[in-house]
Amino acid sequence: MTILSTWLDAVVDQLEVQDLNPADLTAGLWGPGLARLAPTRQVGLVLARRLWQRAAKLSTDPLLGLKVGIGLPLQAMNVTGLLMMHSPTLREAVAHMERYQQLVSNSGRITAHQVPGGLELRYTVTPCHVDMHHMQIDSLFGGLLAFLKRCSTRRIAPSHIALVAPGTWLGPRYAELLGCPVALGACHVCIRYEDRALDQPFQGADPALLALVRAQADGMLRAQNSSDSLEAAVRAALSSRGFAGVSCEDVARSLGISSRTLQRRLSQSGMPFRRALEAARMDEALLLLTHGSMPLPNVAEHLGYTEQSSFWHAVKACWGSTPRELRNNASEFASIVPIPMKPLGRSTSSSAARAIR
Repeated sequence: MTILSTWLDAVVDQLEVQDLNPADLTAGLWGPGLARLAPTRQVGLVLARRLWQRAAKLSTDPLLGLKVGIGLPLQAMNVTGLLMMHSPTLREAVAHMERYQQLVSNSGRITAHQVPGGLELRYTVTPCHVDMHHMQIDSLFGGLLAFLKRCSTRRIAPSHIALVAPGTWLGPRYAELLGCPVALGACHVCIRYEDRALDQPFQGADPALLALVRAQADGMLRAQNSSDSLEAAVRAALSSRGFAGVSCEDVARSLGISSRTLQRRLSQSGMPFRRALEAARMDEALLLLTHGSMPLPNVAEHLGYTEQSSFWHAVKACWGSTPRELRNNASEFASIVPIPMKPLGRSTSSSAARAIR
């Protein structure tokens, strides 16, 4: 459930081009004093969604997401972009994008489906406590289409696009920017390409470089999957043991490994134990505040905060609202209900420990 910082930094740059103040957009998201992130760092998708929620509130331009996506540089897609650029055809570029897209973002999943006369790319949003604003979806597909256009000297525009953005009257504006028919207000996001566009060769694609980049991407994919498994195992162990007074040693014991091994693997994944604990606490806090009636002091105690003020500041820094504001505005989060993490059973702990080793 992460997004590549290279992509997010490019998004912030383009939001600034659209006259939004980066300080207002990123305040409190990346951490104290951080305006930019280290390249290739993975950032929680919640932070990206909060960034777009802020952007939507600060801007009056209904085309903001699309304009940001179209303006993204080639570097935003990192190694996945190189794989697509050096694919021999659009069809193979789509196959590489489908396989390696999580190296850029897990905010949603694009899947390719055969349809009569072509291929349809369908998008499924990853369930999360914070809803995905339609402008973020616009930016994703605006960026993808602009990128694919740059991969070939020939016209490879899709035959049709359906987006969830409201305001069907904006359809002609979307079509003008994307260069193909667009249906707005759709229930599901999809893009359709015809076979003749899919099989046109990409001029300048280098098969030798493609093989090298694919090997690198496979290694990155294995490392990310291992990191994701580790974080999921730690969160499940935290949920099972409770948050009050829990230590790295306690979690390591639950997973059947040494605390030193756990600390090393967490550090390698860029998620030290203290950050993993705080992230799990904040997920649990949002669940309890927006989908429960537990009194606020009890929520703080349940999460292991000895001081109410510490709990208040942690929630405010993470979610941009106080605990009481989150509870009062719980309806904003009703569209996607978070699923509580199940405790790890013994067999699950053993498999998690093997993955961590």
